[in-house]
Amino acid sequence: MSTKLTRRVSDSFTALGAGASQVVQRYLPNAFIFALLLTFVTMVLAVALTPSGPVEVTAQWGEGFWYVITFSMQASLALLTGWALADSPPVKRVLGSLATVPSSQRQAILLTAIVGQLVGLFHWGMVLIVGGIFAREVGIAMDRKDIEIHYPLLVATAYAGLLPWHQGLSGASYLLSATPGHFLEGSIGVIPVSATMFTAANLVTVGAVVLLTLVLMPLMAPKEDLLTVPAETLRSADAEIATDGGRSADPHRERTSALKDALVDSRLLCVGTGLVMWSYLGYLFATSPFTEVLNINLFISAMLGLGFVFHTSFRSFFEVFREAIEGASQVIIQFQFYGGIMGIMAASGLAELIAATAANYATETTWYLLVFLSAGTVNFFVPSGGGQWTVTGELLVNATRNIPGTDIETMMIAFAMGDQWTNMIQPFWAIPVLGIAGLSIRDMMGYVAVLFVFSGVVFGIGTLLMGFGVL
Repeated sequence: MSTKLTRRVSDSFTALGAGASQVVQRYLPNAFIFALLLTFVTMVLAVALTPSGPVEVTAQWGEGFWYVITFSMQASLALLTGWALADSPPVKRVLGSLATVPSSQRQAILLTAIVGQLVGLFHWGMVLIVGGIFAREVGIAMDRKDIEIHYPLLVATAYAGLLPWHQGLSGASYLLSATPGHFLEGSIGVIPVSATMFTAANLVTVGAVVLLTLVLMPLMAPKEDLLTVPAETLRSADAEIATDGGRSADPHRERTSALKDALVDSRLLCVGTGLVMWSYLGYLFATSPFTEVLNINLFISAMLGLGFVFHTSFRSFFEVFREAIEGASQVIIQFQFYGGIMGIMAASGLAELIAATAANYATETTWYLLVFLSAGTVNFFVPSGGGQWTVTGELLVNATRNIPGTDIETMMIAFAMGDQWTNMIQPFWAIPVLGIAGLSIRDMMGYVAVLFVFSGVVFGIGTLLMGFGVL
């Protein structure tokens, strides 16, 4: 009886995943077109719901286009340094070895989910690359074993590693609020990550959603109509093996003098630079509590230092970094378009309207749930944790102070949950993963949309437990 029930549950989730995938494949546009359409939708909403007129909204968009340039640089460097680290020889060897472990489709999806969730908790930019590389390596390994696997679901599972990111070590609002000089320092001071990231409320809720992902993604594995690894991806992998990693014949590689080549290829200089960076970080963490000093700039420094150590030569590092810039180019460009959307959301008052609406209906027990929902809504228009916190942080802080029995640190956890949640239906961050995996956004987005629904239930319950004081 239990076997029949298990099979029935599994078949239900398989059908659910397949149905969602078909809908997305039919209706979801290209990620950049999605950003443009979202821009026009935001303009219409701002004109309709705020005092701003069409000319004012257009001006707000133009001003916002460059408003986020500082954070865009930080976020881009976080993504690129994470990419360079993920594509380093030691990391790729580990991923390649792990990829050969599964012996069935569900084992492959489960292992990809485990790797994705762990890396996502470590670094939001790195999971986009490690996830894509690992899904690709697993797909290729399964093909060589003659084991059929639904590649779009495998890639979707890798992308799902982004779901817990804002509650992990690279959580933007946590790190920004822990950084001296942040924009809200005059209002809330510097809040160490020990009061946000490492609290029971944060750890329990993020643990629950990680567990959900590990269970749900394998359940959606289809038994028929499987789309295996694209032939082009297999040919690319064979070519990479033939050229010892695919970079030995790089046309951009220049050799000008023995001294220059010696410096660029010097292991001592490259590794030494990385160790110097880490020596500073080690001193800093040894003389101050880790949870008190960790911030976004130090995180980028850590990724850069590890990248130098793992690549062992500047030539290798910068060849990968150049590829990372090419692969992440759409994301980097779209940052500015989403900056324009953020400009409208902030200057017109649309973002504040969403947050204020939540505050107007809030009580001590429902405030965190409403923060979660409003953050998820705004994130759909501004898919940047740090960017969204910049737009709505002050209003959320003031509203929290006006609701007895609530506190800012717990509100920030609810905000982080909402911000990361709607990444599962916002295609912005999927671009690097898809570029590595060789798929389009429509191939995999239906599966993460299913995860979006179920994770929303888990997050919602978590925020209510926080409101009742259980967490």
